[in-house]
Amino acid sequence: MKCDIYQVGGSLKSDAPTYVERQADEQIYQALKQGDFCYVLNCRQMGKSSLLVRTKHRLEQEGFKCTTVDMTNIGSENITPSQWYKGVIADLSSGFKLLGKFNLKTWWQEQEGIPLPQRLSRFISEILLVQFSEEKIYIFIDEIDSILSLGFPVDDFFALIRFFYNQRAIDPEFNRITFAIFGVATPADLIQDKNRTPFNIGQAIELDGFSLEQVQPLTQGLEVENVNSNAIIKEILNWTEGQPFLTQKICQLVLNYSKETVSGMLRVPPGTESFWVESIVRTRLVDKWEFQDEPQHLRTIRDRILANELIAGRLLGIYQQVLAGEEVGVNDSREHIELVLSGLVRNDRGKLKVKNRIYQAVFNLEWVAKQLENLRPYAQNFQAWMTSAQQDESHLLRGIALQSALNWAENKKLSDLDYRFLAASQTLAKREVEIYLAAEKQARRLEREKAQFALQSAQQAHQILAKARKNAKQNSQNIRLAKGWIASIAGIVASSVIILRLTGLLQGMEWNVLDRFFQARPIARIETRIAIVTIDDSDISRIGQYPLSDRVLATAIETIKTYKPRAIGLDLYRDLPVQPGERQLAEVFRNTPNLIGTQKVVGSKIPPPPVLAQLDRVGFADQVLDGDGKVRRALLSVQPPGGTLHLNLGLRLALTYLEAEGITPQDVPYHPHQRRLGKALIVPFQSNDGGYVRADAGGYQVLLNFHGTRESFETFSMSDLLANQIPPEKLRDRIVLIGSIADSVNDLFQTPYSSRIFGPAKQMAGVTIHANIASQILSAALDGRPMLQVWSEASEWLWILFWCGIGAALAWLVKNSKLVVILVLVVEGGLIAIAFFAFLQGWWIPVIPPLIGLAISAITLPIVTAKQLERIQLGLTLKYLITVSKQQPAAGQIAIEYLKLSETPENQVLIDRMWQEFYLENG
Repeated sequence: MKCDIYQVGGSLKSDAPTYVERQADEQIYQALKQGDFCYVLNCRQMGKSSLLVRTKHRLEQEGFKCTTVDMTNIGSENITPSQWYKGVIADLSSGFKLLGKFNLKTWWQEQEGIPLPQRLSRFISEILLVQFSEEKIYIFIDEIDSILSLGFPVDDFFALIRFFYNQRAIDPEFNRITFAIFGVATPADLIQDKNRTPFNIGQAIELDGFSLEQVQPLTQGLEVENVNSNAIIKEILNWTEGQPFLTQKICQLVLNYSKETVSGMLRVPPGTESFWVESIVRTRLVDKWEFQDEPQHLRTIRDRILANELIAGRLLGIYQQVLAGEEVGVNDSREHIELVLSGLVRNDRGKLKVKNRIYQAVFNLEWVAKQLENLRPYAQNFQAWMTSAQQDESHLLRGIALQSALNWAENKKLSDLDYRFLAASQTLAKREVEIYLAAEKQARRLEREKAQFALQSAQQAHQILAKARKNAKQNSQNIRLAKGWIASIAGIVASSVIILRLTGLLQGMEWNVLDRFFQARPIARIETRIAIVTIDDSDISRIGQYPLSDRVLATAIETIKTYKPRAIGLDLYRDLPVQPGERQLAEVFRNTPNLIGTQKVVGSKIPPPPVLAQLDRVGFADQVLDGDGKVRRALLSVQPPGGTLHLNLGLRLALTYLEAEGITPQDVPYHPHQRRLGKALIVPFQSNDGGYVRADAGGYQVLLNFHGTRESFETFSMSDLLANQIPPEKLRDRIVLIGSIADSVNDLFQTPYSSRIFGPAKQMAGVTIHANIASQILSAALDGRPMLQVWSEASEWLWILFWCGIGAALAWLVKNSKLVVILVLVVEGGLIAIAFFAFLQGWWIPVIPPLIGLAISAITLPIVTAKQLERIQLGLTLKYLITVSKQQPAAGQIAIEYLKLSETPENQVLIDRMWQEFYLENG
């Protein structure tokens, strides 16, 4: 047996041994040689493209010029008319091998302004007919149905073909150009204007299936000893009815079957050809066909039938009739044309018939029913109605289901059975409406009588309800909530405010209040124990250098020493020498025992001057910044794990000063972290002190009770110091701090004094902050000036609870809401005054939480009061209505229903409960 001589799918080559010649081969060949316009319009996989290839080859063998324009190659989506016509001309130019003789780009630009169809006409008449001045030219156009997907009409293209044929009578040259069109469409699909279409002057070429006499080339692969190849091919045709694709495919399956046998030989006992072919068809084609349909054929038919949802139901309905054996006459309807073009049915002497047994086995009644079921939204009802022989009306559609089905069926072409089902449903719906209307008419009369009685009862009910509400309002005017509500509301509000405070949301506001207190505090007297030598931008300009050279700094310290200060604080980093004067400064450091240098120990560390580090005369300059960037705390000491203890520069200066007074730090019994220093008790800062929430309390910190801004200290410029213009008594026996206040140096910090309602924020130099720290310690130790203190957490909570109680009590005592607002504002002013007075005494107590609690409590109690009074009035109203219901049951009950409708769902439940209790008490 020969192998692989069959071709399943695609166009057969012109010399393919299995090509089957049909009547159409000779018919189109002769018609084209006579110059006729031919068109082969049929369903897919009927051999159109193979016929084109064969016919083109025969004509070329005779010396004619031929080419094929495949419309799928030009495209149909996202393409403009200009691109489409240019694509046709490009295909023609390529097909006739004009690329070296004709420049399409230049020619196309020269035709600018000429209509597109005329450009194609010029190309054919002025280029093709001139290039081939003697030969006949044949243009085959394949896959013409691709133009149906274009977003613009191409009727002018077909009109141009007609024009070429009409021109033959005027110009004999046009006799040399001939067209042939192939595709899956009808002439009416392609162009509907009968005055412009070429199809009424052309010749239609019909493609029928293979007959037994024509398929002899296919028997080549079946010619085996002891095998009746004619009997096998006859059985194959019995299944395919000569359909080219299926015929070739079954022949290939037979060939493949022979390869699968042990001997590689086809063995079919005589008389079993029918059974044998049927077994191959059913196992290799019909069974599980969707998985075995390669190359795709059956799925192509299925997709075409189901592609258009608007007519799919109608196509399936017609096909269902054909399968059931009903006579369906062929007409020119869109549905019949689609069924024929799909290839599923054929026109058999004016009747639609299934094209072959394979289609009938695959697309059987069960398949049709399943597809219709998928399409119909009412499939279940429809099937049940059909099963009952269209008698059981319980399966018909009603109401919304019927309306939905009618909406779905609109603009769709369904089967006659679908329309019969929908019509029966509409008839039933109409009959039920008529019955309902008759019953409604009878009920309406009874309703009128009931309505008259109900109207009278409703009028009485409105009067009764109005009177009940009036009485209830009068009786509840003097009712006041119990005093216990004051404590309850105060407790709830205080708890809520405390929780809110613990989240940290109020921290920023409490900081701001503290800042305002510092700013509002009376200006302190000038601190006489501390003097500051400042370095500003004018000093730097006069000296001409920053950092100051070691020589200038040594001179400044030597000058200060002559004034005999008690301590000198150098708030300037000096970890590296600044020439000239390195040795001179080092010598000054060694010979000045009361000089304290500075370093940075937190974050990016900066070492102290080496000489002062060896002598242990160093304090750190690090500051603690709050979340808003302000300094409100002083870091007095810090000791890294396993490291040495470092003291703050201001603290070291203060301790040096106090040491001369005989005052040194003392431990406090039972309080290992507290220290006694003269008259002062130093208590370390905790994470939640004052308005802070979960603050970093690392090291030994205290709340900074500022003495004041730079104006609260005696300050002298570096220029005055170097010029010996400072009076001796201003520095004698004092702490003298040296530091920069220049904006260019940027040793500046935000403090409580920085906030301004108007104008930019004012910053405080680091040297001034150290002066404040030293002043705070000296004032506390020597004068007993209190350090800034805070209450315990429990005391603060009681403080908040107290003011919440004040707010609730005000609202309880005073019923006038405007007066309550005025009183709350007055009391809140008093609260702020108390807090400010406590601040002047050295106490930082909460302000924002009690203010909020006071306001919320004053607002909440009237709301609760109104709610309780509403419930009391509701109870009095209902009690009155229940009493009336005993004498006037109808009007009383209606009044109760009116009351329920006007109340909230919660109150409606309360009314129902009281109404039930009344019935239980009265049997």
